[in-house]
Amino acid sequence: MKFRLNPKLDAKRLATRYAEASRLRVENIFTEDTAKEIHKRLSELDWWLTYNDGNHVNELHPLHLRQLTPQDSAAIQQKIFENARRQYQFIYNYYPMYAGYFAPKLPPMSLDPVYEFLNSARFLDFARKLTGHGDIKWCDAQATLFRPTHFLKYHTDAQSEHKRRAAYVLNFTTEWDTDWGGMLQFWNERGDVELAFKPTFNALNIFTVPQPHSVSSVTQWAPGLRFSITGWMRADDPPGPFGEG
Repeated sequence: MKFRLNPKLDAKRLATRYAEASRLRVENIFTEDTAKEIHKRLSELDWWLTYNDGNHVNELHPLHLRQLTPQDSAAIQQKIFENARRQYQFIYNYYPMYAGYFAPKLPPMSLDPVYEFLNSARFLDFARKLTGHGDIKWCDAQATLFRPTHFLKYHTDAQSEHKRRAAYVLNFTTEWDTDWGGMLQFWNERGDVELAFKPTFNALNIFTVPQPHSVSSVTQWAPGLRFSITGWMRADDPPGPFGEG
């Protein structure tokens, strides 16, 4: 199918609102058909698991995950909780859209057309107008799924090498209660949460980098699945060409 932005979006008006705090939630970012199709593709993925151990990032393939015993899984979770008490920590399910797209030996993925759309002229032009960063060249991306006990601690996304201009979260969560956690939180200099976005459906959360933020822990009793596509809009050169999405 043809993926499309919502034709009713007013980029100029949205850019004015974005400039007030260098962050914004844009509701109904895509057409309804586009959002439903992306959600369907996300719900059918065979998810990886990623978490860090200090500066080392672990990425467990779905086949590896299926081989873990309950004891193995419990040990990983316990180590993550212990680390989180004293250092930066994250854990969530993910799918490697960007890495997979540029891996020549891998077969085409169901999210390839979505990734191409995020790097289409129309989407990138909208991103430049919205953020005011006219040098944005491309978007990297990963699909993410936060389940109960998943979280992403406080950080800023600061990183000069990749020329990150803005971070984005495309939301595809169909049902979510405020008390289930999984909030995208923005922090002020006192360490207070000054703004939090609830997981929702067909919305774009976008903010200029660097900016202190986190994703609060999803509660153990949350029955919902927090689907999103996340990444950075970048001003360096992409690793290769993109097809027509």
